[in-house]
Amino acid sequence: MDTILLKLFRLAILLLLPFNMVIAQYKTNLVLTGESDKALLEKMQANASAVLTEFNYAFAENRKVQNQPGAMSASAYEAILMMWEMSPFRCYETQVIEKLTQYNDNYEVRNIPLFFGEAPEGENYEEVVLIFDKSGIIDNMYISIGTNRVNGFLREANSVSDYRHRQYVINFVENFRTSYNRKDIDFIEKVFSDDALIIVGRVVKQQKGNNDFLKKNLSDEQIVYSRKSKAQYINGLKSVFSRNEYLNIKFEEIEVVQHGLYPELYGVTVKQFWNTTTYSDVGYVFLMIDFKDEDKPIIHVRTWQPDKYSDGRAIEQSEIFSLGDFGDLNRE
Repeated sequence: MDTILLKLFRLAILLLLPFNMVIAQYKTNLVLTGESDKALLEKMQANASAVLTEFNYAFAENRKVQNQPGAMSASAYEAILMMWEMSPFRCYETQVIEKLTQYNDNYEVRNIPLFFGEAPEGENYEEVVLIFDKSGIIDNMYISIGTNRVNGFLREANSVSDYRHRQYVINFVENFRTSYNRKDIDFIEKVFSDDALIIVGRVVKQQKGNNDFLKKNLSDEQIVYSRKSKAQYINGLKSVFSRNEYLNIKFEEIEVVQHGLYPELYGVTVKQFWNTTTYSDVGYVFLMIDFKDEDKPIIHVRTWQPDKYSDGRAIEQSEIFSLGDFGDLNRE
């Protein structure tokens, strides 16, 4: 019923507004700065503006986003459709002005504000990143981890190569996070190594006897860890994706550490907020990511542990997995 009322409300608004005002409220222009090639910049602006405006029309008309020929790649359109299935979205801004940044052969523009209609109240607004290939075509779109966090990561770089690696880390982590939101099981399966170490923690009650004086004043809870194979993890995700219409993953409190011996190896620790139709939790995720092949990063380790015990006690910082816990894994 709520969906029907929403459709009728949108239709009523459209009928009451003058035609030129209706057109204006759906059009979003993206203005880019920072690129010396004027022709390329104008092409990116036109492509992004066409795509954002299409989001707005599709959202208002309750239909699927249509491809914009020449504006985005087939893979970008597929990724956008996956996100749309989770929740339709639109940009309420009529004009967005942002700086274009180049890394390797790609370009990116951040801070594009989108409204996600199916998200819980208070979580509707997200910033997305548009990725362009060197010809100016949109090649990907994913949800940003936040401008302040990105800038903080880049400021911590200790060399030019570290700065470049951190750009890849940021983009990979954002794309990885968004792959869960769009239920992209193929991408997730591809980025885990076949022998990935996957560890999941859960809080359990300890059994204590009446005469256990040593534990009498201690907590009766502990975190027990279990190991999963890649196949077990992927099959579990497939089941989660199939039984949940809505799924939203957020990363906060992000820490990035470069390996001391292997500079292409990074440890990423995030506080993850997992929200689905049937289940929600908060915990810490650690990823050990190998950027030896920068175009094909590989995850060797993924761990998850709850952020607190069931009695409300937060886990100690020393308990959270980090790169130092796995730094001695064999490497080819």
